This record gives sequence, structure tokens and C-alpha cells, in this order.
Amino acid sequence: MAEQDGLWLVPYIEPQLLEEAVNYNDDFIAALGKPDAKAIGKDGIYFNKLNNNVGFKVNASTDFTPAQMTGKKNMVPWDKLDTTPTNITDKEMRALAFDKESEVRKKQMAAWKLGVRGYTVSKIAPKQHASGKMPVIRTTGEVINGRKRLKSQDLYNFYEEIEALKLADPNGFHFVLNSTHRADLMYEKSKTSNHWDIEFDPITGKVKRFYKFNLWENLDTANYTAEGVLKSLGSLPTEGDQSASVFFYAPNTVYHIEDLLVLYKEMKTDTRSVDPQSEIRLHTYGLCDKKQEHGFGALVSDNA
Repeated sequence: MAEQDGLWLVPYIEPQLLEEAVNYNDDFIAALGKPDAKAIGKDGIYFNKLNNNVGFKVNASTDFTPAQMTGKKNMVPWDKLDTTPTNITDKEMRALAFDKESEVRKKQMAAWKLGVRGYTVSKIAPKQHASGKMPVIRTTGEVINGRKRLKSQDLYNFYEEIEALKLADPNGFHFVLNSTHRADLMYEKSKTSNHWDIEFDPITGKVKRFYKFNLWENLDTANYTAEGVLKSLGSLPTEGDQSASVFFYAPNTVYHIEDLLVLYKEMKTDTRSVDPQSEIRLHTYGLCDKKQEHGFGALVSDNA
């Protein structure tokens, strides 16, 4: 049944609002690194790094000379994260059968969460393939809907690329599968009785751990061009773009949201409008980024 613009008023119908058909799954964000409170400044978050120049000798025959361990420093500036404002008029408030102001607040928060999720994925995904630092590889499975499926061998190949990065903490390996790649793996698993090391919950279909990878899933993650370059957040799709699943090494990430401000202009302060109105939007300073360009990756659907 087609939807029409506008809202039903009190005389016609009881308040029944449709649920949003959008995936707000952002649980992977909890795995991102948290900054030390002392490093949080007004301009951003400050980092120091010592360059490890410690050597190792076997059967040394000469005296040792101590070396100074030097360091590097950087500061990651805040990003401003905002929703666009919504206004509500007194006329609407009197005529509608539900509390529109309350519902608008909920929609604002839902939009903010969805926006932060997209922002986060775009910040942790590699800009493009960087050998030995941030691998970006393509799928090789059978063709479906203009792309090649992800198959188990691709996942093993990607796992080998990540292992070669020699990341120290095995508990920090996180891989966010997009929904099409999860479906690809379920499809392949259903076609064989052979055991391979990925599990799905038989009730919920939720994907579980794959060796060291803590597996998360999302409707969508990052998109790459046909040339293998990460699409910027909010950019329009072009021919050859494909979605990716994204790997991140948690110790090399930082995520922090400052206090979320609800910016609200009360209706009773509007002394000029014929139909007085209130306005609301959400505003905060936040930060998600790579501490260093090492320990990230993407597995991208290849074009058919």
C-alpha cells in the first residue's frame, strides 16, 4: 500500500507510528579503543609513541652502547557531529493524536546513532590497500547481482594477510561483516558438510568467532570504488562501487564522544510566528580515528 505525504489528524485515526526499517546495529563501536582521560584536551586527543629501537644480540663479544629511545607525538582534532534541526509548530501539536515533539526527539537520536555508525566505519576503514600495513583484497566467489560472492577461501586469505601484520594483542582482532558477506558465508556453509571454522547461531543467524577474529555484523559498512579507493562518507554511489567488510585492530583505534547536547528552542520563546514553533537538533564533538596507519583492512566484493 502506497504511503502519502502528511499525517492523519485526531478525528481520523488513533496514533500508530510505523517503525523505521533501518539497521541501527552499532555494537562493534564498543570494541574501539578508549583514550586516557588525561589525554583529552579542548582541541582533541593527544598521543605519544616511543620508537622501539631495542636490539637483541647472541654471544655478544663487545661492550654495549646504550641508545636514546626517541618518540613521536601527534594530536587528533575533534570532529563536530550534528543532526539537522527539526521544527514543530503549535498547530501540529494541537491537531495530532500523538506527541510529535516526543517522537521527533526519538527520530533525532536514531538519526544521530546511525550517523555516528557511518562516521565510525568510514574513519577505521583503510583509504586504500597498503601492503604490510592495511590490506584491502577482493572476493573471488561466484557472481551474484553484479558482484562476486565472498567465499571461505577469501576469508582465509584475508586472515593470512592480517596475521602477517604481526599485531601483538590477539584479543584486539575485530572484523565487521556486512550483510551480503554474511549471507555469502551462510550460503557456502549450507552447500557443504565439511567443517570449517566459522559458526552461525542456528536461531538468530548471528555470526560467531573465526579463529582470532571477533566477528560483528552490520547492514552495511564501507564502500570502495572500482579502483579500490574508500568512498567518502555521504558520497553518491557510482558504477563499480562495492561494499566491504572491515577489519580493525582495537589497540590502534580511538573513539570518544564528548557530552551530547540537545539544542532546543522552546515554543514559548517564539513571539513572532503566527503558529509558534519549537526547534530541536543534536550537537557534540567526537572523535574516531586510527592512532597509526597499521592494523586495519577491508575485504571488498569484486565486480562481476
